[in-house]
Amino acid sequence: MHSLLSLCLFSLSFLPNVNALGGSLSNKFRIMAEMGLLPDGTPMRLSEDQAIQAPSIKATKAAAAETIVAEYVTLPLDHFKSGYGSTRTFNNRFWVAESGYKPGGPIFIYDVGEADAEPSALFRLQDPNSFFKQIVDAYGGIGIAWEHRFYGNSTPVTIDLDTPAEEFTYLTAEQALADIPAFAAQFSRKNINATLTPEKTPWIFIGGSYPGMRAAFVRKFYPDTIYASFASSAPVEARTDMSVYFEPIWRGMNAYGWANCTKDIHAAINYMDGVMERPFSASALKERFLGLGAGNNTNAGFADALSTPFYLWQSYGVEGGSTGLRSFCDWLSTDPATNKTAPAEGWAASKGANFTVGRWASFPYFTDMVNSYMTTNCSGVASMEGDCDLQLRFSDPAGISWTWQYCTQWGFLQSANLGPTQLISKYNSLQHQADICHRQFPSAPPSLLPAWPAVHKTNAHFGGWAIRPSNVYWSGGEFDPWRTLSPLSSESWAPKPKPFTSPVPACGVQTQEGEIFASVIEGAEHCFDFRTSFPGGEGSREVFMGALTEWLKCFKAR
Repeated sequence: MHSLLSLCLFSLSFLPNVNALGGSLSNKFRIMAEMGLLPDGTPMRLSEDQAIQAPSIKATKAAAAETIVAEYVTLPLDHFKSGYGSTRTFNNRFWVAESGYKPGGPIFIYDVGEADAEPSALFRLQDPNSFFKQIVDAYGGIGIAWEHRFYGNSTPVTIDLDTPAEEFTYLTAEQALADIPAFAAQFSRKNINATLTPEKTPWIFIGGSYPGMRAAFVRKFYPDTIYASFASSAPVEARTDMSVYFEPIWRGMNAYGWANCTKDIHAAINYMDGVMERPFSASALKERFLGLGAGNNTNAGFADALSTPFYLWQSYGVEGGSTGLRSFCDWLSTDPATNKTAPAEGWAASKGANFTVGRWASFPYFTDMVNSYMTTNCSGVASMEGDCDLQLRFSDPAGISWTWQYCTQWGFLQSANLGPTQLISKYNSLQHQADICHRQFPSAPPSLLPAWPAVHKTNAHFGGWAIRPSNVYWSGGEFDPWRTLSPLSSESWAPKPKPFTSPVPACGVQTQEGEIFASVIEGAEHCFDFRTSFPGGEGSREVFMGALTEWLKCFKAR
């Protein structure tokens, strides 16, 4: 069913399967949104008659004056000489734009993070809609798009379902961070007669989401390499239970006028959780949504499928085209018999939760979303049995690598936010999220893959949300789910330092824990200041550039 949508989604190499709402899949959506593209690859629209002019990657290549090709640097697999990998090396991929360089200009490195960097590298470096290119050109700098170890072509081994767990020993935040100074120390360009290494040229690190975390961490641990950083939407506080992920979605949907939809989703989820307590009715419910054969799945697997409407929130808010929350909520909130829209309290309050469940089950794109995001093949109809397995291991290389990272170090387990704002089935429990880790790596010994992510060790090393490296600008979206674990978190249990943008902190001076040089961007979600199509992001970029201008005046060559 809906073969055109399925074709669009599957044709994009951007889309790996990953079950968690964070990680490699959402990173790919974020990259597409920054490029001005919807998940199906078509241009986003700001209004009914205004499309964002975001040329395709192919068009960008053709239009660019500068020829940029992938380059590689050989790096140690083990920077700390702690094990069998101490003598091994691997080749890390990167791309460089230097046509706008002016003598004395800084080096800017954009960290792509938990994804294959190739699909977006040339957009970052060449497209006039790219904020990174705009910043690099404004300072007469050199731009570098950097691929993270164990992603894309920057892998010491082939990453697939047969990769031994031991090979992931060196996929740690510490090792990946140490790649940056090792690379910078040997960087040069044959066409530029200047010393471009950090002792003579300032290096600026820019990243959002996990790369935003790295932007802060690299400034903390390697200040002699990275002179300043832009850390957008950076959840630096590792945490096992991230059920709070769904709270900004609830708040944001209500703020944007979708209170009727959140109430109906809440009612439908509670109703379905009750239905799934009885095995026979649970099987029938799953087949009602996903077709014949879906009833064989566990309640937890079906709970994962029910979470798919929220996959696009952090990258698109309620937008996202036919699979976005606007489309989903418009369907959910419309009574097909009268074509009326649900009142503020939703339809479930008057028509019963089963009415809303029926609307959800009949959403035209639901089966396609589940099949695409979870890489399965549910039929979506009662008359034909599909190969509908909702408990598959993630087969995409980026999904495999990111799962290793969050399962070992970061946590970020997005279980159901039980209570009055619940959007996700209770069967998406914290234990289920942990089980996904061990399902993915069934032969990994406890010495490599702990029973639960080692978040306390991670925070003890990196500092969590208390870190305040100097020369760092932080930003976050008002309704960004990842803001909940950034220093800008507004949650009741967060430290809540006071953000400020003026005056700019002095060069090399850390702020106190009770304050932070940062912006919370109104009406924004994840890394929205990295997209030039979002008007509210310009102010955040201007704050960073104003600070960088002041900080660069203090740079002294060593």
